[in-house]
This record gives sequence, structure tokens and C-alpha cells, in this order.
Amino acid sequence: MEARLSRLAERRPRLAFAASAVVGAIRNRLSRKWPATDEVEALFPHLGRLAALRLAARIGALEARNRVQVRCITRSGLAPLRPLVSVAGSFAALQAPCILATFHVGATHALAPALERLTKPVLALRLGSLATPRPPVEMLTTEGGEQQRAAVFHRSILQLERGGFVVMAVDVVPGAWVDVTCLGRPLRLARGPFALSRLSGAPIVPLVSRWSRRGVHVIAADPLQGTQCGGHAGDGTDSEQALADAAAVWLERYLLDAPSELGLGLLRSLLYGLNPP
Repeated sequence: MEARLSRLAERRPRLAFAASAVVGAIRNRLSRKWPATDEVEALFPHLGRLAALRLAARIGALEARNRVQVRCITRSGLAPLRPLVSVAGSFAALQAPCILATFHVGATHALAPALERLTKPVLALRLGSLATPRPPVEMLTTEGGEQQRAAVFHRSILQLERGGFVVMAVDVVPGAWVDVTCLGRPLRLARGPFALSRLSGAPIVPLVSRWSRRGVHVIAADPLQGTQCGGHAGDGTDSEQALADAAAVWLERYLLDAPSELGLGLLRSLLYGLNPP
């Protein structure tokens, strides 16, 4: 079904993604998996059983939408998505140099068409290559060993020094990490963006995208303020930890406000860490 919907998305993306959400919700209700209601209750204990059941179906719908999105991009690139993506005023007002921090929430693969609208060079880091965006976006993979990651980090520093944007997922940890707490659970965040901010002085701005009936809407949050949480002071690892704590606080508030935006991968990271069932 997802393969067929991904082919439909090449011609009628809005219809295909809406249909995939319905399919994902039904699959969740029938299987009681991806995610299970118990898993949702464990992360959001303030919800009743019925609310958790409904939320699990909505997260299942999000997962199906994103899976169909990946299949569509793999087949046809970003062209089917571009007409669906809109940006908030906060995104249009972004100023470089800046580190745009993404999380596995919402329409995780729909950010590239929005990044193409920025007026300064954009270096987008991701594990592997899914599609080639238009300028001013350049995609750079973080796959590989420590030497490759060091080269990517050096390139990111140069990008910020030249007044550009660097975009990277905070909740994907290919190398060094920082331990934080989110929704009462331990979580590892990639150290890279916090070290980049410390060394370059560039702010970190969370960037999220949400599915809607009309498509995908991309929103930029306020810059993270490391002094607002954790009480850390000084330089080096203390300042990085303070920024990571701020990122975790921001993510927790976002998920409590919009729990149906929680991606299945991030849900499993929060519940099981490095030892998923």
C-alpha cells in the first residue's frame, strides 16, 4: 500500500499523503503497534487510556506519511514536495550565521524545500543521501568514521565563519553525544551542534515541520539560551551541556504541546535508549 501511495504522490502528493495517514492510523488500531498504546502512556502518563489510544493512532499516521514521503523522494526527488511546503514568518526572518537544529518530529523529510528559500548558503548534514536539493542548499553526509566526522565538523565551522547556515539533526548521534533528560527519560543528543555554537558563537535555532491538510508548514523557534536551564556556567563542556539541556527542555515543551508530532524513532529512543525491543 505504501509503495502504491508513493507512486500516487508523484502526481497528486496532497491526496497521497492524506491517504497514507489514514492507512497508518488504521494499521495502528488493528495491530496495536508502531507505537503500542502502552508505549504512549509510558511517555505521557497524564493521558488517560482512551487519549493514549487516539494519540498512538495519530503517531502511526505520522509514521506512515513519513515512510511514503521517503519512498516518493527516493523515486522522484523533492519536486512533488515543493508545492506543499510553506514557511512561517519566523523562518523567513532567519539570519545567518546560524545553526538550525532539527529533531525527528513532524514531517521530518520536508525541510529541504524550505531550506532552498533561504538567501544565504546552507550546509545540511544528514546520515546518507536521500535527494539533491537546489542551491543554496548543499547536502553533506555524516556517514563514515571519526576522520569523516572531523572533516564535516571543520567544514561546518568554515560555513558559519563565512556567514552561512548549518542544518543538523540533534537527536541522531553518529559520534560524540551529550546526555540530557526529556519527558522524564534519558536521551542522547549529538554533541556537534553545541560544540559548533561554542566555537563559532552562532546561535542554535530549533527547526520543525508539521503536516497539515494543505501540506507541510515549517517553523523556526527562538534561539536556545543555555543559561535558562541546568545552571551551568563557564566554557567548554559546561556551556555545551547547558545548550543541550536547553534543547531537551525545548523539545519536551514542544512534545507536550503537540504530542502527535513525535516520530516513532524518537519515541523508541526515549523509551529504550540504545536497547530497543
